[in-house]
Amino acid sequence: MRSHSTPRLLALLVGLPAFIQPSTHFAAAPKAPETSKISIRVISGAVRYETTRFDVTAGGAVELTLINDCILPHNLVILRPEAEPALIAAVNTMGLEGMEKNFVPSVLGIVAATKLLQPTKKELISFTAPQEEGDYPYICTFPGHWFTMRGVMRVKAAGAKLEAAQKSTETITQVQDALKNSGMTHKPLGTFEKPFVMRTFAPDPGLDAAVFAHHGVGKNAVKYDPATRMDLSKKETDPATGVEREVPIVVKAEKGVAGAIAVNHGPEFSYVWDSTECRLLYVWRGGFLDMNTYWGKEPGSGRPKMYIPLIMGHLVYRASGPMPLAEDSDPAPIFLGYKMEGGLPEFRYRLGTKILREKVLPSAKDGFEVRVISETPSDTLRWKTPPVERDAVQARVANGALLLSVKDRPEPEHPVLAQPENTKTKQP
Repeated sequence: MRSHSTPRLLALLVGLPAFIQPSTHFAAAPKAPETSKISIRVISGAVRYETTRFDVTAGGAVELTLINDCILPHNLVILRPEAEPALIAAVNTMGLEGMEKNFVPSVLGIVAATKLLQPTKKELISFTAPQEEGDYPYICTFPGHWFTMRGVMRVKAAGAKLEAAQKSTETITQVQDALKNSGMTHKPLGTFEKPFVMRTFAPDPGLDAAVFAHHGVGKNAVKYDPATRMDLSKKETDPATGVEREVPIVVKAEKGVAGAIAVNHGPEFSYVWDSTECRLLYVWRGGFLDMNTYWGKEPGSGRPKMYIPLIMGHLVYRASGPMPLAEDSDPAPIFLGYKMEGGLPEFRYRLGTKILREKVLPSAKDGFEVRVISETPSDTLRWKTPPVERDAVQARVANGALLLSVKDRPEPEHPVLAQPENTKTKQP
């Protein structure tokens, strides 16, 4: 017998309202931004990054590789714009912990950071870009390098076009590269007419504490693990209570001057000028710096345990006491950079309301001069010579400039001194 139920069922289904039919439409999931892959190389022969600008997507993943082709150690720290003054101030107060912590202090506003890379080394870091759009600077925080080693990470909204990375067109060579057969030695020398200028972690030849009024020098530090970026501790039993506790592992400080600028005019004249205190620290004759303890004995061999170079020769002047140009009400000086003027480095800095320019005038023997001028001619400059320097330093005003005449004087021997290899003992 034939059933009539099927046609009736179809008729009923056809008459069903559309609104009760099941829906199959779903909203597409938002597409995650692609990972931004950036490679930044330190220019061989210059204290500069090859890449000076790159774009990333807000909240997106970033993989950044830093490659160090320079003879000096470098890092790369990305930070929020408002964080740079506090970061640099913190770096300038780091003693031994500077190298131990890759010169990346614990301050707010750091987005990402690499380790301090030795020559020929590289590192890949992964991080998430900030959610806020804007320009985020990146700098090398090795003392003094941030003046020339900087760039910008531009954070753009999701979906915005990311432009190609911008490369540096700078051709000025600041540091010769021993890794590329340049003839650079570990005992570099300039000439009297063409000085060799180098930012470095300079030795402290026993300067008194008053000289370092605005940054810490030679502080003991907690031992640091660069791999985990954590301070290290050990378990120790309290002899009084018998209770076991975690205590920090403290390492002895090496006394050195971060942010120094060392200048050499050949074997007869060298000096160190400090970009934190904005003053001449000391002068010596007989060589320049022995960099074996700083660069390693072979190119690319890495930094040995001691990272402060040795002075080759004998000291003829050491600064003492507070900054002689400063008034009691003046805040800490602010270094504004230097440039070569008339073949000599001219250092520019702010001291209170004054903007000053200072130049050391070398002499092959028996003394030298220092000239300081204000960019505001009406400013009055007064040099307060410390009592211990009055036998060697005479100050006068000439042609609107403050001129210091400094006589050579024997300075005490110090462990940071090393005699040049080519020095021969005279036979009687």
